[in-house]
Amino acid sequence: MGLKTSIVTPSKNYVYLRYLLCGLSKQTVKPSEIVLVIKDCSTKVVERICSRYSLRCKIIEQKKGFFTRALNVGKKEASGDVIIFTDDDAIPPKRWIERYIKLYKTYPSNIAGISSRDIYIDINKWKILCTSDDTLHVRLYRWLIRTWYEQPHPLLKKYRLGVYLTKKLNIAYGPYLPYKTCYSLPFRGVNMSFRRELIEDIWFPEHPLLKRALGNEQYFGLRLVLKNYDLIYTPTNPVLHIIHESLSRSADNSYVKYEFNIMKKLYKKLLDSKAVQTT
Repeated sequence: MGLKTSIVTPSKNYVYLRYLLCGLSKQTVKPSEIVLVIKDCSTKVVERICSRYSLRCKIIEQKKGFFTRALNVGKKEASGDVIIFTDDDAIPPKRWIERYIKLYKTYPSNIAGISSRDIYIDINKWKILCTSDDTLHVRLYRWLIRTWYEQPHPLLKKYRLGVYLTKKLNIAYGPYLPYKTCYSLPFRGVNMSFRRELIEDIWFPEHPLLKRALGNEQYFGLRLVLKNYDLIYTPTNPVLHIIHESLSRSADNSYVKYEFNIMKKLYKKLLDSKAVQTT
């Protein structure tokens, strides 16, 4: 019997949602369900977009909270064996779901999550754009400097080649990214998946001062690692990610630092609780 998949997507203003739904409608293996958690947009309009692509979507209107509240609401509603999270501005290739299913059948049951990369695309020109992950100087830095000077937290040593938390609880990207398979905390929330049965008591961080909760996917992955599960990154199942102004994190560096500082406190709280349990 094949694995059933749930797609969970928060959507605000649904500007790019049609691109995602068009991609999902063309999948070689159709999702068992699509859970859309919408905010600041009309349910009826979203229903029309779904029907345009002959997709049955479970549409939930978000009344309160920010981005991670939407993720948690969607996760709670999802019933598939595998839950795949993505953004409403992603365009999945036609074998995206099929590849995730094959990966979960290949890896042992202790692999709780698998993530892959996103590739930026300018839809005005339909042109693929390079990201910092692809630049030579970033790749050299990850191999020659980060490996030695940004050591992983002791609980995350096996994740040093992928996404990990450093001893100072900063998020670091190791030298295998984005081109090689490795142990890794979720790479980016736009393209990550989990076995539902293993995340039933795992939730994304909600905090009154966190709007985007940058680093929430690594928090979610850390909670699984602390339960002795593993996570994998693979470069073989990318999505296209529509580039637009709000996608850039550099627009307000003070806001980014503010959110990361809150997230670091949440990481520390998780790790401290683990330390208490083992003493």
